[in-house]
Amino acid sequence: MSVEEVNTASGGSLTDRTARQIEQMIAERSLKPGDRLPTVQDLSRRLGVSLSVVREAIASLRAGGVLHTRRGAGIFVAEPSAIDNRGLFFGDLSQISSVVEILELRLAVEVEAAGLAAERHSMAQESRIYEAYEAIEAVMELGGTGEAEDSLFHIAIAEATNNRRFVDFLTQLGNAMIPRNKLRPLPASHQEHIAYLAQLQDEHRVILDAISGKDPEAARNAMRAHLSLSRDRYHSMIKAKTALR
Repeated sequence: MSVEEVNTASGGSLTDRTARQIEQMIAERSLKPGDRLPTVQDLSRRLGVSLSVVREAIASLRAGGVLHTRRGAGIFVAEPSAIDNRGLFFGDLSQISSVVEILELRLAVEVEAAGLAAERHSMAQESRIYEAYEAIEAVMELGGTGEAEDSLFHIAIAEATNNRRFVDFLTQLGNAMIPRNKLRPLPASHQEHIAYLAQLQDEHRVILDAISGKDPEAARNAMRAHLSLSRDRYHSMIKAKTALR
């Protein structure tokens, strides 16, 4: 993977542009709700970008509810209602307060989702959570920040509740769920940011282990700690900006 692809794989301009081109295909009705998405290879040729960029664009659109996966059948365009309702959570993600509000909302939902996932998950669902965790790891090793993969990790946990409403809630959040590319919490130096991402992945591992161990209370505690720490990191940005005024 090239340096340009690594940078765009976590939400940079090329991946964003590719995602918008796919959305434009849907808006222009060359792809209609219920249609199966062309293969990654076909989209790569059609849009003139690498396979990895297409995969990341698709992951972003899946996380945003524009596309959805049918097991054993492929990736399909979501129905209009699933796309239109995303506006409920649109806001200015450059505003730290908006990010904090979303994290507080996620705390109210995802803590219980983690507990239910620990109680109810199948082996296949556990494997998908692990695969999402590994995907974050792979992107980070290449220098990316893995927003799309992070979203899919949390969605995989929601799927393991076997309650579709949790999945619907998170897909409605779309790009607002993981806003790291638009608004990074302190610290800001490169080395400190790498350490910050590693800490996030450590927190993900604790959640994964609790779910795998079928320990609902540990899973709830791990998710609560993860989202609370994320909220506190963004709160620190508010305090730092206030101190500079």
